[in-house]
Amino acid sequence: MKRTITKEFSWDCAHRLYNPELDDDKNKEIFGNCFSVHGHLYRMFVTVSQKDNNLENGMIVNFKDLKKIVKEVIVDIMDHSLTLTDGDPLLVGLDKDMKMNLNIVSYITTCEHQIADFWNKIKVRFHGTDIQLEEIKLYETPTSFATLSR
Repeated sequence: MKRTITKEFSWDCAHRLYNPELDDDKNKEIFGNCFSVHGHLYRMFVTVSQKDNNLENGMIVNFKDLKKIVKEVIVDIMDHSLTLTDGDPLLVGLDKDMKMNLNIVSYITTCEHQIADFWNKIKVRFHGTDIQLEEIKLYETPTSFATLSR
């Protein structure tokens, strides 16, 4: 028998889908309205288990500890930010002194790429423990989401 726990997180974030290897017309053709900067209320469910299923103190991990980790590596960085792909021409026009919450990533900011990035950032925090990351479900809209499982 495997026991898991799941914690839900949410944040507001803007992004745009842009592939720096393509011209603007091709980006607009592929990404449609998502080629423009737009925002989402993201919801993410993080599920973890314990390798040996020996529940010290009756818990896989304390919910408050899981919350602290995910907030530090994902939510506090992403909340009320703008995430753009490195090479996006919008970056040229942004004033670096605006002190805006800007995330520049090496991938196209699709839900599928973001969830893989989030997985790696969360998983590293459990290295050397008996806690295993089992699944992340990332909702970009109320009806559209990506899932990544171990």
